[in-house]
Amino acid sequence: MFVERLTPEQRQVVFDLAVMLAAADHEVSEEELEYLKSFSEAFNIPFNIEPISEDQLEDLLTIFDTRTSKIILLQELIKLSYKDGHFGKEEQDKVFRIAQTIGLNDADLLLRIEAWVREGFNWLYEGEELLNS
Repeated sequence: MFVERLTPEQRQVVFDLAVMLAAADHEVSEEELEYLKSFSEAFNIPFNIEPISEDQLEDLLTIFDTRTSKIILLQELIKLSYKDGHFGKEEQDKVFRIAQTIGLNDADLLLRIEAWVREGFNWLYEGEELLNS
């Protein structure tokens, strides 16, 4: 997992932002909840699914101070968004706003990150299909 390259503090913020993103469509799916639980357990982060305030967003994002950490952040948020089967409009808007705030508002880069995540899900799905056939 690329998220292992982040500091513990950055992982905490990824979790907090993932909680906010999961609630973006006003419904946290079972798949999103499972992702959050797994992330929390994997990185010893307290499992609190109370969304952060939008007012805190800019301050929290300052911890992502390298291009690598910013790309990993966006990758993790998009990955969460796909957990319920689609990358909805509300989620897209929030991810785009975060990308703008951290200075990665290059549309081509965002499309590449989304394709990377989508290809990862396709790879897992194809593997499961192959093993279960």
